[in-house]
Parts: sequence; structure tokens; C-alpha cells
Amino acid sequence: MTVVRPDFEIRTADWLGVDEARTRVLQAASAVRAVPERVPLPETLGRALAEDLRATVTLPPWDNSAMDGYAVRGDDVDGATPSHPIVLDVTGLLRAGDVPSARVGAGEAVRIMTGAPLPEGADSVVRREDTDEEAQPGRVRVLRDRDRGQNVRPAGQDMRPGELVLESGCTVTPGTVAVLAALGRGDAVVHGRLTVAILATGDELRPPRRYDDVRSGAGVPESNGPMLAAAVWAAGGIPVVMGPVPDEREALAAAMKRALEADVLVTVGGASMGEADLVKRVLDDAGFEQDFWRVRMRPGGPFSFGWLPVADGRRPVFGLPGNPASAFVTFEIFVRPFLLTAGGHRRVQRRILRCRAGEDIAGAEGLTLFNRVSVDGRKQPPTVKLTGPQGSGLVRGLADADGLAVVPEGRGVVPAGEELDVILLEDVPRRCGDLGERGDADK
Repeated sequence: MTVVRPDFEIRTADWLGVDEARTRVLQAASAVRAVPERVPLPETLGRALAEDLRATVTLPPWDNSAMDGYAVRGDDVDGATPSHPIVLDVTGLLRAGDVPSARVGAGEAVRIMTGAPLPEGADSVVRREDTDEEAQPGRVRVLRDRDRGQNVRPAGQDMRPGELVLESGCTVTPGTVAVLAALGRGDAVVHGRLTVAILATGDELRPPRRYDDVRSGAGVPESNGPMLAAAVWAAGGIPVVMGPVPDEREALAAAMKRALEADVLVTVGGASMGEADLVKRVLDDAGFEQDFWRVRMRPGGPFSFGWLPVADGRRPVFGLPGNPASAFVTFEIFVRPFLLTAGGHRRVQRRILRCRAGEDIAGAEGLTLFNRVSVDGRKQPPTVKLTGPQGSGLVRGLADADGLAVVPEGRGVVPAGEELDVILLEDVPRRCGDLGERGDADK
């Protein structure tokens, strides 16, 4: 008798390299673009601009002072020293926002504040500490000539009409918001936010309300859903947490149907081929089109990517392993750059820092390893150490991880003292600053 097995049980693992798998994922992101929308400036933070923006005015609009001091003609203060000061007549005062009413003539000075427009005739600002600050009212003694031709910010130094200031695809930061405001914008057109359904599965999972089961040994904490929801927010998406869903075919099918209302589906768990790993069965029942399954990496080898058909096309589906470290790493390496690319961002990869191993860091034959490490930037090059045991089922070390130390495929142990690449999980890791122990931060 011929036994017909479900597709998932006879599916051949692809075992792609990390780079090839990531390339396939990013190429697929072009089919899942978020629709641009116009939003107020505070709501643009973290989004990608969907328009090029050019300057329409000159900024600064006029030459202005970079110091509190005296606007003068440089030739008039040439040769000034404490023993041979040059005395100038003070003819006025200019603050930021004032409009100069007279020019500076020979032998004259105008007291000026930082940001105030430079009066006609002046080409230098002598800082106040190089003067006697008008010990005799109406006259100032200039004691040094080091500021001749200095401390003037020229008009148009920041931007001029027609200049491209911000490009489509740039990620909006607080600094970008400042530039948008300087362009006279109260809003901006940005790419929309994708909704991401997170479907965590497993009979053993317990949310916080059932934590007594964890205390009694009858379950394990459901940490993947909250973790991935936070990661989706950070990547510019809108998480829709579904689950945990029990290992029951009907329950999984119903949850998956609801999840397909989102733009992207991320399943967590059921990524292998065990009897209770029903996720692939339910995906196949729904018409799953697999792109690839299994990547030569650790943690996270059983990762998969593909598509499910829906009425208006198809939805991308990421299959993440259920162990927390595996889910964390595969999201970082594959899902995060996908969401950023689909969200219109140009920069979608984390920064990579060349570091020195502070201890032996293991590799694995035939696999790329992503080790959770802390980074100490007080040394050059920065030094990294493991956050603790690297088992894929462990969660505590994720909180201490500043980055993922990459041991390439085919490389053995990276001994202490040798250098390796570290994918920074934040642009400025906690330990990359100059602070020492916790107490130093209060000094």
C-alpha cells in the first residue's frame, strides 16, 4: 500500500547560506511596498521619507555672528595686543532677530550677540574675552587680533534655494525632524507602516496571566510574541500579536486565516518536522508557496520563507524557530531588513563594528554562528565577550547583548585577541561609551 505523506514531511531542506537567503528575502520585499501617507512631523519619526525635499530659502539668511562679542572690520584690529590695544567706538548693539540699521565704518564696532546678523562693513567678530568689554562706555579696547576674519557664519552655509536637502528613503531621526522644520514643513510624506501578524504556537507556552503554570513546571513563558512585537515596532511596523496558539490543526488554521489580514505573517515555532509541528501542515493546506527552508546558521537554522495566496494577491510568510534566541536572531538577520526595505528605507542593515574577541568565541563547521555578545568600547579596537551560555533556548542573555558576533561559515574558534565582525543591535551600544562601572554614570 502506498502511503501518501504531507508535503512538509517530504520537503527537502534548501540549506542556503546566510547571504543567499538574505538576498532572496530582500528581493521579495519589492512586492510588499507600504503606501505613502502625509503625517505631522512628530509622527514621521522612524519612518522613511517618500519624497525628495529641496530648500526654498537661504539658510542662514544672512551672515551672522558665531560669538558674543564685537563686529568689526578686520583691518582695524590688526596688530592688537594687551600691551598695545586698539580702541574702537561702539556705535550700537545687535541681538538675534534684530535688523542692522547702520554699517560699521573705520574705527567703529558694534556689540553683537550670537546669531545676530552681521552689520554691513564688518567682516570679523572679536570675542568679548579679547576686549575690556567697554570699561569706558561707548569705547572698547581690543586686546588681541586672533579673531580677524573669524567668527562669522556666512549666509547660505546650511542650504540654498534649489539644493537637495533630504532624499526619499532616508530614515527620519530627531535630526531629520529639525531639518524638516527648517524647510518650513509641518508635515511630510512618508512610507506607510506594514502590519505584521505574529503567530506564536505551542501547547507549552504560557502568557503572563498563566505564569503560575511556569512556577509549577507545567509550562514555559511565552516570550517570543512580546519580543517580536517590540522588534516589529522598532523596524517601523505595526505588530498584531496572535497567540499563543495551541498545537491543534483547527485552531492554527483559524488563527492563520485571521493573520492573513495583515501585510506580513510571522509564525514562531513548529519549524521542524516533528509530529506536533503542525505549522507547515496548516501552511500547506492554505496553499503555501515555499521559497526556501533551512539556512546554514546557528541559532535559527530551521528558518523558512514563502508566500500564501490571498484574495488580493499573496502574503509573505516568515517561519521562525520557536527557541527565543533563534527567533531573535532570524528576525534580526531576515525579517527586520525586509520590513525596512518594504517600508521604503534605504539603509536596512545594522552597522558592523570590527572588534577584538575578549575570550574564545566558538564557530561551527558548515554554519555561520551569531553569538550574543556585550561590547566594551573603552578599548581600541572594542572588545567583545559572550553574554553567557549561547543555547538557543535561553533568553536572559538577549537583554545583555549589544551585538551579534559573526563567526563565518568554515571558521573554527576565534581565539581571544583576534578580530571579528559584530552586528550592532543598537547604533550606540550601552558599553560602547566611555562610562565604566554603573557608579561612574552618576559622577
